[in-house]
Amino acid sequence: MQSERMNEADSMDARLTCALERKPAVDVPAGFAARVAQQVPVRRPVVAPAARVGLVAAWIGMGILLVALVVVATHSTGHAVLGVTLEWILCAELVVLAAWLGGVWKPMES
Repeated sequence: MQSERMNEADSMDARLTCALERKPAVDVPAGFAARVAQQVPVRRPVVAPAARVGLVAAWIGMGILLVALVVVATHSTGHAVLGVTLEWILCAELVVLAAWLGGVWKPMES
């Protein structure tokens, strides 16, 4: 009795496996791709405005550097090493920003 159930389960398992492994017959009508392509709406390319965040930040940075240079120059008295060093650093940053904005110098692209 149990062997009959085992044989039925094995034969059903074999039939199920054969049915799952069988590839279905696919019939694509002629011109199907052309008909589908005609139904797709035409998409226009999206034009996004160019972001100028870096350029605006550079101009704002130049303004802040100029103000900082004036403040440091008016408050540095004598030959204080810290004041002169800070002035040179601010001047170097201002020159680099001016060269970049003027198109003379282009930073390395990664």
